[in-house]
Amino acid sequence: MAGGLIYLAAGCHQKTQAPFILPIDATTIQSRNFVEAIQAEGTLANPGYIRVTPQTSGLITQVLVKEGDLVKAGDVLIVLDDREERANLQTAQAELNEALIKAKRYIYLEKVGAADKEKAEEMQINAIRAKSKAVSKQEALDKRSMRSPIDGVVGDLSGINPGQYAEVGKTQFVVVNNENLSIDLSIPALLARQVKINQDVKMFDETKKNPIGTGKIAFIPPYFDLDSETNQASNTIRVRAVFVNKSAGLRPNQLIRSQIIIGNNQYPGLPAEAALFKAQQPYTYKLVPVKTFLENIDINPQKKQTMNSLPSGTLIALETPLKLGDIQDNYFPVQAGLKAGDLIPLSGSLMLTNGTPVSIKPGN
Repeated sequence: MAGGLIYLAAGCHQKTQAPFILPIDATTIQSRNFVEAIQAEGTLANPGYIRVTPQTSGLITQVLVKEGDLVKAGDVLIVLDDREERANLQTAQAELNEALIKAKRYIYLEKVGAADKEKAEEMQINAIRAKSKAVSKQEALDKRSMRSPIDGVVGDLSGINPGQYAEVGKTQFVVVNNENLSIDLSIPALLARQVKINQDVKMFDETKKNPIGTGKIAFIPPYFDLDSETNQASNTIRVRAVFVNKSAGLRPNQLIRSQIIIGNNQYPGLPAEAALFKAQQPYTYKLVPVKTFLENIDINPQKKQTMNSLPSGTLIALETPLKLGDIQDNYFPVQAGLKAGDLIPLSGSLMLTNGTPVSIKPGN
């Protein structure tokens, strides 16, 4: 009778059912180089944005360029009526030639005793005065020509036509060279000490994906900004970066998002698609052998018995909280939670829970 009871009990014992193993894509965490950067915004400025205005007023007689023309520094762009200045220069040059001839003659006469020393010196002084006058008249003539101060491109010439009157301080146009630009970046005082001359600055467009230009910190002022309304220190410092604009195609007054690179560090790199968030807390699943999972995680005996039935090489999803830095090139720097060499899922993460058995799909 006792034997029959034992047989009956054994017949009622159910065989442990192996859990479903979820196939997933996975990757191994690798150490990557991440830059330390200060995020900043600024407006592009251009030291090569030059306003050209006449040095003297007068009637425009020649416009030698068109809008958009490439010009070199020193090229004559606009000519004002210069007939009077040319006549004055010719007269001054004739007077200079005459004065030089007289000075030379009296120097000779003084040497041979035919003229006294005082007369020879007087002629030399007259020649010096005549030369000074000729230089002055040449300068007056030069002022009747508006020249390009830089290599660049001629801007809008509206209102600049032959026959129109040019006035000092009113008539103007621009010559622009966008090859070298600068950007002023406002930095909080707490971060100011980390900014150094010659640090790299990367500039981004609105998408903030790929850099559209790279420059260098060129100027750090020895003072903080003043608030325009209160005239009190705003606790920020405005540093300047310069860069060559040959390929970026940027333009002055464009608002640019920038990163000032203040250092580089190696961190485990978490692919962006593998990052999960719960109440804004980042986490992922680390894939560990079932034995490791059972040794480090307290679970109820029934579940432990079930997991013990799995093959020894089975991987288990272990929910792992993370501390992440700012994303760079679609990777998060992992400051805590993972190390290089850890295995994590790339697909199927939303189907996982802590303790889910997984298998790696072929080809991963």
